[in-house]
Amino acid sequence: MAVRGNRRAVLVTTVLVLVVFAGVLSLLSWDRANQAAGMVSAVVGVAALGIGVCGLLAPTGSTSVQVSRTGRATATGGGDANTGAVAASSDGAVFVGETGDARADGGSANTGYQRQE
Repeated sequence: MAVRGNRRAVLVTTVLVLVVFAGVLSLLSWDRANQAAGMVSAVVGVAALGIGVCGLLAPTGSTSVQVSRTGRATATGGGDANTGAVAASSDGAVFVGETGDARADGGSANTGYQRQE
């Protein structure tokens, strides 16, 4: 949901900048508009190159796990009770907070993060 809002904000900001830029260029003479457009194109090109390189250098495949405000879990007869997270691995950060009670009778109980081997 947050990604959709961020994309919409970027789109709206881009459209506003384009409208303002087009308005400014329409008020300038052809020579001045050509100079301004050339300078803006150069700045935008360098910025796009920098953003692209940052994207290439960003870590990939890392996964973060966040568990909070879970309920109660009870297992009987040797079962597993889990109010946290069980995952094969997590290359990123693991955040666990405000988990509920987990109780197991003859099995295992997890209220946080459990790495599955």
